[in-house]
Amino acid sequence: MLASLISSRPILKAQLLEFLGLPDNCQDKTDHIVSTIVSVLEVNPAEQERFWDTFKSELAVEPVELEKLLKCSSKERQQWIEQGKIPVLEYRTFLKSGIHLEYPVHDRRFILSLSESDINSWRKDPKGQIQNNGKTAQHISKESHQEKEESRLAFSSAWSKIIADWEEQGSAEISATFQLAYWTVWASRWAKENQLNSAKAIEDNETYEIHRQEWYQRKNQAVKVLIELPYAMLYFYRPNDADKLYLELCDDHQEMMKDDYYWDKWDFFYQNRKLVNKCRECVYCETKDYYSLYYLEIKSDKFPDFSFSYHTPYTIGRKFLPHPETLPAVDHVEQDGIFRFGRRLLEQEKVIHTQEDVLLKFEAALAEARKFI
Repeated sequence: MLASLISSRPILKAQLLEFLGLPDNCQDKTDHIVSTIVSVLEVNPAEQERFWDTFKSELAVEPVELEKLLKCSSKERQQWIEQGKIPVLEYRTFLKSGIHLEYPVHDRRFILSLSESDINSWRKDPKGQIQNNGKTAQHISKESHQEKEESRLAFSSAWSKIIADWEEQGSAEISATFQLAYWTVWASRWAKENQLNSAKAIEDNETYEIHRQEWYQRKNQAVKVLIELPYAMLYFYRPNDADKLYLELCDDHQEMMKDDYYWDKWDFFYQNRKLVNKCRECVYCETKDYYSLYYLEIKSDKFPDFSFSYHTPYTIGRKFLPHPETLPAVDHVEQDGIFRFGRRLLEQEKVIHTQEDVLLKFEAALAEARKFI
């Protein structure tokens, strides 16, 4: 089983040779190399650990396979991820209808360590507090202060080179636009992080809520600037059920609904719409495009590998963005709700992109981009 898993994954022959300490010009066939690795792993626990660490990303478990391995539904998988029961190794992207969508992948070693009793206990307490069980803790890297600082320095060095490329191969305007676009992504993610923390916090939830609002306000400021720059494309997404509906029946119609065996109040309403609309005590209202979104994408043909995108709820964006009918429509397939609702930060991302650092970089990028409007 392990041999077929290795063979089916995007692991280069050179990587397998390096793992075994063999030269790159080794003439052995890949199947033989895989068999050798499996034989080594079967008798050497230390090599097993090294193998899983070396090919952690290549052997990661994707959503569909995860549901198959755990025999769970998509809803259960998403819930367990949100509750921290299933750690996310990293997020990957794919292109769908011109939109970059993200999806989570997971450490196969951790997934395979889960027992049926683990899954059953999760199902018994689907809304319980996040539990830092031993298995999860084993797979969360506890970096020392020095390691965290090294991670920040490595990012800073790489970031400086990227900025230099944008300026040298593009222009000062492209560089300013892309820098603001980049830090707006992290502003949006810190907004989401504070929102999730506020929802589960017993104390300081008001502080998290304030931070959430501040980060979303910054994101909106950036969107206002970005749409004025030549590398922006603004779309409008309208789902099938875009309107928010509210219905409250009066006591008489509530009794009528029960006596005539309607499924629910909506069944009653759709079959007696005129009756409800004429009633002065029944309340029915529609909020148009409540669940619709503005979708902004930032990109340049000079740098095809870089693309930034954001969504803004219609109820917020209508205050400063164009009317939906003037914009091209965009379709998408929902992927774990990430397109519409974003995602929280990974632990490593919090190390490299602290709130304080993102705030400084964001404000500087916003000021620089405004010079080109």
